[in-house]
Amino acid sequence: MRAERIEPPKLPRPIATIGLHGSASTWVYNVIRELLIAALEADQVLALYAEQVSELPDESTRARRQLVIKSHYGSAGLDSWLAATQAQIVLSIRDPRDACVSMSQRFSAPIEATVPWLSADCNRVMRLALQDWPLLRYEDRFFEDQAAPQRLAGYLGLKVAPCSFDDISARYSTEAVRSFAQRLADLPPERLATPTSSRLMDRLTQIHGQHIGDTRSGKWRQLPNGVQLELTHAFSAFLDRFGYAR
Repeated sequence: MRAERIEPPKLPRPIATIGLHGSASTWVYNVIRELLIAALEADQVLALYAEQVSELPDESTRARRQLVIKSHYGSAGLDSWLAATQAQIVLSIRDPRDACVSMSQRFSAPIEATVPWLSADCNRVMRLALQDWPLLRYEDRFFEDQAAPQRLAGYLGLKVAPCSFDDISARYSTEAVRSFAQRLADLPPERLATPTSSRLMDRLTQIHGQHIGDTRSGKWRQLPNGVQLELTHAFSAFLDRFGYAR
């Protein structure tokens, strides 16, 4: 008698929030993470940051939990894995010239040092945008839109109690996150990680001490003319692709 073949349990489709540095991508990640918790319970959600396949949990760790990934520049291996697992993706973008200024201001880095970071992000988003994933534009201020969590829940097919949308919006408002970032030292030690910048970061939310800048758009225009031209040239393909004015 032939033994009956037992199929392994089917894992839920991963969800990946992918965006430019400084594009409110952490807001997208946390709002989706919180929506999933509201719909499924906390112990059924596994959320993390990853740029490489090696940073992902194995199938036994994932079990039947819903995996949520936060990512920026990524890698060919990770994008192949996302495609193979039929992951749902949400993209977030911002004028990369403003993103460069934001990263420079928040991390006290020379503006030229931020260009390679954003260039890698832009190249990845342009590739993924060809697949018509939902795209959130920073300049639309989606992170201030109280209806945005409900729209994300609809895209992901989540059944969430209406009261949860207001709670999530309030928890991740700009001022609430800025206040939270100033109190990271009060978190339990197991929640804290030390990134390469040696600044405190919360493992759960991925929020760090310098997380939110002034949120303004168009601040790249206050740079010297030569720097403006260099940034516009460096990001010309992205600017044209997503309709940003030169």
